[in-house]
Amino acid sequence: MKIVFFGTPYYSANILKLLYKNYNRNGGIIGVVTQPPKPVGRKQFLEYSPVDNFAHKRKIPIFRDFTDIPKADLGILAAYGNIVPKMVLEKFKYGILNIHPSLLPKYRGASPVQAAIAAGERFSGVSVIKMDEKLDHGPIVSSFKEEIRPDDTQGSLTERLFERSGEFILRLIPSYISGKIKLKAQDESSASFTTPIKREHGFILPEFIKNALEGKESSKDWDIAFLKNFTQKANAITIERFIRATNPWPVAFSEITLAGRIKKRLKIFSARIEDKKLILERVQLEGKNTVSYKQFMEGYPEARFEK
Repeated sequence: MKIVFFGTPYYSANILKLLYKNYNRNGGIIGVVTQPPKPVGRKQFLEYSPVDNFAHKRKIPIFRDFTDIPKADLGILAAYGNIVPKMVLEKFKYGILNIHPSLLPKYRGASPVQAAIAAGERFSGVSVIKMDEKLDHGPIVSSFKEEIRPDDTQGSLTERLFERSGEFILRLIPSYISGKIKLKAQDESSASFTTPIKREHGFILPEFIKNALEGKESSKDWDIAFLKNFTQKANAITIERFIRATNPWPVAFSEITLAGRIKKRLKIFSARIEDKKLILERVQLEGKNTVSYKQFMEGYPEARFEK
């Protein structure tokens, strides 16, 4: 069977490794589609994606232009990062299976793991769907559930979901190809949507932080920028979840006022809750190193979160 793989980050590269190991002798991976290299660092060196690096070392053809993608039996997509047009879907005899890290139809779009943590879900999971022209809309082939742990960050939950996804998709492919699985249409009335996360989406109003440190709930509603049509109250619980949801990127941040009314950005990497109060743990003032919040306050005892 001939397979084309769509993916970019390291956790999708791990799925590619399993597919390559299991199918390389029988048609195999005849191509990968991945994001182009991006300039990083001060010297703007080009950095290739983990999927690109894996394919390059094994001389698997790498495609960036949709028109160049060859026809194949099956496509597998895991965190590719681009919309796949209809003309590409038509190149595959059995379509493209999309490994999406949410229990669809909940949290369609680019940031489902972050949304599930920020919204306080008890469970997340992975849905494998047969792609159609709409965003994360196609029929569900199969899915699995994964409990969201109290200390899960975006990074830890994503890692765990994609680790399970590799073996899951390997077991699923034979039954799917043989037609043994009845595909299930998604319930459109239950659909919710997420957006690509931008750096500014990690912002928390200073007054939200101030109140949560005192164990108070803010009167203002809090719109989560990357989760459409979703608001919640800002308190110690919801802020702590948000901090985990945005770790390791874009990282939650707020604005803190120092002596002389100087306002600075303060990144917040971790926090906990004690006696219904938010306790900040690891922070970073702009231009400085990451320290404990206790160390930060010892260095800047006049620092305050203000409206």
